[in-house]
Amino acid sequence: MASYLDSMSERDIATLAAIAETDPAELTKDLRRRPWVIHDLLSRDDVFDAVMDRHAHPANLVSPFFLFAVLVHRAAAELREATFVSDWAGPRSRLPVFDVAPLQEFVEDGARTSFLARLLTSFAMPEPVPVPADRFDLTSMALWLDQAMPADRTVLLRRLGDLALFMAGVFPDRTGSRPLLPVDAERLGRTVHMTADEVLSLCDPVRLAPGLTALETLGSRWYSASVDGGEPPLVADVGRRFSAARRVLNHLADRHLYKIDPGWIVAA
Repeated sequence: MASYLDSMSERDIATLAAIAETDPAELTKDLRRRPWVIHDLLSRDDVFDAVMDRHAHPANLVSPFFLFAVLVHRAAAELREATFVSDWAGPRSRLPVFDVAPLQEFVEDGARTSFLARLLTSFAMPEPVPVPADRFDLTSMALWLDQAMPADRTVLLRRLGDLALFMAGVFPDRTGSRPLLPVDAERLGRTVHMTADEVLSLCDPVRLAPGLTALETLGSRWYSASVDGGEPPLVADVGRRFSAARRVLNHLADRHLYKIDPGWIVAA
């Protein structure tokens, strides 16, 4: 996976250097030598305050990747100190939940926080999928899996996992209480060879959060299948922690994303 530095623009480096009171060239050299330092810099309060300056939209100050990296690090810092989090309990409804250990374990790994920043960036600056499918529609992409070339199939599986995590993490109010329709559950479940009982569980309306449960189940399996096709092991690592990743994004979206209106374009 590309380093933070390789994903940052010259303006990002200049912004970070100005806050750290150093020269951009020196900062770049230092981060090449000690790449782990970027996590300390992105976690600084003054960096967060500068990026979230109310006099300008963050998109006018830094790149999308830098913005999301700062927000993910802020959320990680908040979760490390949290004794409870406000978990999704229904549209516009949150309840305090004291099970924060899985979220704290998730954000302790810098590779996983980078994964979330890149995930958000991929939806702010979407790239086309390798087939004529709507990349914001799970069923549209799933229908192409059997016809795709092996390399494209791997890309589609990864995109399916990414979209499931994005929808469940950033838009739980839209997706959480909606059970999958049986026809969609069958189409999506078939992509990862689910049994008939497993497919039925995807559209069970009795669950507290049927939509989130279905997206977590499918997303985890899509990530695992994409690694079998050549995606990096980190994807499977996140897949095993899909529920925690979703809850981290729920926290980040509620606390920060909705306040800046990044202009997501995604199917409701």
